[in-house]
Amino acid sequence: MDLTHVKAIVFDLEGTLLDRNKSREKFIEEQYERFHDYFVRIQLEDFKRKFIELDDDEDHDKPELYKAIIKDFHIDRLTWKDLFSDFEMHFYRYVFPYYDTQYTLEKLTQYGYLTGVIANGKSKIKQFRLHALGIEDNVNYLSTSETVGYRKPHPKIFEDMLTQLGTKPEETMYVGDDPLNDVAPARAMGMISVWFKEDNENDLTPLPEEVDFTIKTTEELLSILSISKKGR
Repeated sequence: MDLTHVKAIVFDLEGTLLDRNKSREKFIEEQYERFHDYFVRIQLEDFKRKFIELDDDEDHDKPELYKAIIKDFHIDRLTWKDLFSDFEMHFYRYVFPYYDTQYTLEKLTQYGYLTGVIANGKSKIKQFRLHALGIEDNVNYLSTSETVGYRKPHPKIFEDMLTQLGTKPEETMYVGDDPLNDVAPARAMGMISVWFKEDNENDLTPLPEEVDFTIKTTEELLSILSISKKGR
């Protein structure tokens, strides 16, 4: 595929630039410790397993998640609101990048690419995460569902990014880990789609016609794009 016309690289955030599994597990462990006196009959591994089983990675699902935890573990000295308040207060601080996140973004900027991030959720929290990842200065635009009024996979949030970057779909590469929220809608928009595939993720895979490239590390993008940089 000829990539000499590519001007911008747009990323999903959680699970693509941010190590969602590591960040979530660290939060779960420390939330367990914060409420340890109330969890005396609950083992950490059981609490972690139930949280991950119920979690769909969306902030708005957490009240139901904590209601289920209170019920399933028969916790009687806490309410789901106590746990949810703790989540709202602390979770945004648990931000772990992949080993090559910062390096890749710096190189893309150095090579002259525009960069963007599309994320479902609150703008303030997502902006903090970019800062904590150390990539805030290497992201030209952040598009969130709070700002746009539409959540991925709605095309409006992808259109907003293209408008802000000033690029056409065919000039834009999109990188994400979710086949339904990232890969398929980006390809439907006419973008070059890249599936960030982790070995430990679920079995959901995009259709072959929806994917232009598959990577396991963001650094692989540099090898893919170096072809288009020869001679520049």
